[in-house]
Amino acid sequence: MKTITALLAVASLTLAACGSSSSSNTSSSSSGSSNTTASSGGAYGYGGGSSSKKTTAANTSSAAGTSITVAMKDYSFGPKVISGKPGSTVHVKLVNNSANEHNFKIDGQKGADADVQPGKTGTAVVKIPTSGSLQFYCEYHKGLGMVGTVKAT
Repeated sequence: MKTITALLAVASLTLAACGSSSSSNTSSSSSGSSNTTASSGGAYGYGGGSSSKKTTAANTSSAAGTSITVAMKDYSFGPKVISGKPGSTVHVKLVNNSANEHNFKIDGQKGADADVQPGKTGTAVVKIPTSGSLQFYCEYHKGLGMVGTVKAT
């Protein structure tokens, strides 16, 4: 637990330093769509590309734009909650920072099933539900609690 707390502190400082040059809460890409990532996922909270960061709640990422990053470490995801505009499609960059192979899966969503080898990245496409929430999980480590939630905001 002390190690996790230390990692959270280091990651928070790193994210604060990375986000300090941003002058607004939303950045526009060349295609005109905004890409905002909120991340307080501690050691797992990676921002999405050149987007600005906006903190909402611990272990939550709000996908106001079209992409976010989710880290896979040990037997957990970071962030654990992905939220976005109801009915929107979000591209998820998966980063496996573990010595184990992991998987990202949402039942019933064809593009939301990706295996990621240790030290590698992968992608998934997530459809935000129009209401309520969905569960994402690692099919290899679901029994160990490697689960998260996708919900509409």
